[in-house]
Amino acid sequence: MSERTPSPSSDVWRVCPVNEQYVMGSGGFDLRQVRLAQLLDLSVTRGGCSVRWAMLAVFAALPLQWFVVGSTPLGAGRVHQLAILAFAAAVFVRYRARAYQPVLAVSAPFVIANVCLFVIWVATSIYNGQAPFGPVQQALYLAVYVAFGTMIYRAAVGAEPGLLDALRWAAVCATVALVGGLTYSMLVNGVNPVQVIREAVASASPEILQRELFRTAFTGFGYDDEAVRGNIRHEVFGAVLAAMYVAVWAARLRPLTSTAQRFVFNAALVAGSLLLLISMSRAVLLAALAWPVLSFVRAVVTGRLSGRQVALAFAAVAGVLIALASGFAQVIYVRFTQDTSSYEARDVLLREAYANIADNFVTGGVETAGASSHNFVLDTWLRSGVFGAIAAAVIVLVLIGLWISLIARIGVEPVWMVPVIAALALPVVRLVTVGGGLIPPIQWVLLGFVAGAMAYRRELALRPEPEPAELDPELAGADRQDRG
Repeated sequence: MSERTPSPSSDVWRVCPVNEQYVMGSGGFDLRQVRLAQLLDLSVTRGGCSVRWAMLAVFAALPLQWFVVGSTPLGAGRVHQLAILAFAAAVFVRYRARAYQPVLAVSAPFVIANVCLFVIWVATSIYNGQAPFGPVQQALYLAVYVAFGTMIYRAAVGAEPGLLDALRWAAVCATVALVGGLTYSMLVNGVNPVQVIREAVASASPEILQRELFRTAFTGFGYDDEAVRGNIRHEVFGAVLAAMYVAVWAARLRPLTSTAQRFVFNAALVAGSLLLLISMSRAVLLAALAWPVLSFVRAVVTGRLSGRQVALAFAAVAGVLIALASGFAQVIYVRFTQDTSSYEARDVLLREAYANIADNFVTGGVETAGASSHNFVLDTWLRSGVFGAIAAAVIVLVLIGLWISLIARIGVEPVWMVPVIAALALPVVRLVTVGGGLIPPIQWVLLGFVAGAMAYRRELALRPEPEPAELDPELAGADRQDRG
């Protein structure tokens, strides 16, 4: 194949089918994706091994959030923060500005609202005599969003050969990293997880799991007891769920080809699901529950039930029976119905937030680190005043509106869009529950994944499969010979 990359065609593009079989060319290229990438005027290069390993390293680092490796002007530098910022920096160094256009185009309202919030937050911080560390940090994470979304998009269109295949192992990397990190931390801190789980089941107390298992294990690696009580586990296990979304999405686009691959892939998903249950994070569990619900809704709407869905249904029933027989189901039930201490605490925090908003309505200036309402919009109001709150509300409404619109179309979306639609549940839930009122790094990565996948879906809806003559004279000649 020639190295020449033609300019995009000016023809009116039609809807492109999205479920065709892949045709592999020499060197392992997916010719259909290569053609789409060339039509989009994207550089397609062989290699890219460093990109694949770098992206998998990011997924491995995402759950390791209790490891602090140094301090920065913006605060403590944790493993996952440094990993995603380094990855974003490498992406911006490697690619020219036009590479980010598809992601920026598909998420323009979200990006513009975040830029407006940044400007307002900087202005009110200066007015209130505060250093603008918060808005600078969120601006960096907005760059992470763009960089990560761009790489997801490039993987999908075939501009990064091999990256889509590598992303199928995101859940494996995140799950293995979390199990390894927890094992090391528990050994250092003398935690016996089997004994703790037995005590929690015997007393039907989720608090034992939270206090004796996670808070104890997370202490001593840069966080003290007080910091660990900030429920860091929500983001730790949210990272595993995010990796599962990406892995399933990639596997739907590029199916696994061997029994060994499928075994490892499914084992990682099962292990990740067990970790989510043990986490006792209501926000993460509720977001995770949206995934099978959406899959079931799609099956009902389309009238098609795949063998995989039937197998998952049987596995879910088996899991429920095991949980009931072991007594762990009672722990989960107590967590959701009787463990109301956090609800009562947040009620107090909301009352305090309303009082502080009344006193600082226009310009904000309230430090939310010690007085968070656990609500993104209200905390933004406390920090930046009413205009910042309006921008924050637009961000939330954009995400909720996108989620609702995708759910409404789930019956006509390809099957690989199901994990993308489900992925929006986690940031939506976290925006109304997260302490500090900031969008956490994991949610930026996950939103970047959604933006990249949506940009790819948009291109498929706009552009047909290009004719060989549009791409390369050699391909055109081969096509003529086939037809002759």
